[in-house]
Amino acid sequence: MDPRIPLEQGYFEVFNEPNVRLVDLRATSIEEFTEKGIRTSAEELEFDVIIVATGFDALTGTLTRININGKDGTLLKDHWKDGVKTYLGMTSHGYPNLFFQYGPQAPTVFCNGPTCAEVQGNWVIGTINHCRDHGIKMIEATEASEKQWKDKVVRLAEASLLPATNSWYYGDNIPGKVREPLLYLGGLPSYYEDLNVVRDNGFEGFVLDDGTKSSKL
Repeated sequence: MDPRIPLEQGYFEVFNEPNVRLVDLRATSIEEFTEKGIRTSAEELEFDVIIVATGFDALTGTLTRININGKDGTLLKDHWKDGVKTYLGMTSHGYPNLFFQYGPQAPTVFCNGPTCAEVQGNWVIGTINHCRDHGIKMIEATEASEKQWKDKVVRLAEASLLPATNSWYYGDNIPGKVREPLLYLGGLPSYYEDLNVVRDNGFEGFVLDDGTKSSKL
């Protein structure tokens, strides 16, 4: 994993206190909770309080743990079982009129949260307004646009050092999860430009349907 040092004062002072030490759980795994604390494969550690972490399925877990059904009944978690598939990091083929924010294949954690949410939110609002103003009943990403977007996300990630380390950025902290880049590494300005190009080209990569006919762009 790639843990980051918490951004507060006094971290090293606390870490260097005589009653604090690092336990390598890769070398000595947790075997059980005991009356006094935790027993690892090497020793029993006594604690007054134990704070339990339940897992960190970043970027995808918040979506796959909801029963989101596509137009053919496929759950989003099943649609993504072999890897994440999105267009622009906000839509997915087979799930019309569904927009999600601050998720996979977008700048997300490499972007200031409120700023990223505002950029994506404004684009979603503009898209919904366009559909409403033009009588569009359904908007859905194409399968081809999903693939093109994923290819871009992978290409950007492979130009970085992220593939060389085990990180939740690649889903490495979840056993059985597909190892893949979960973030768009092109930067927010480039992402913003991508969104504008799609919009300015008549929502390129989407199928727009007014209920009587569809337009595949």
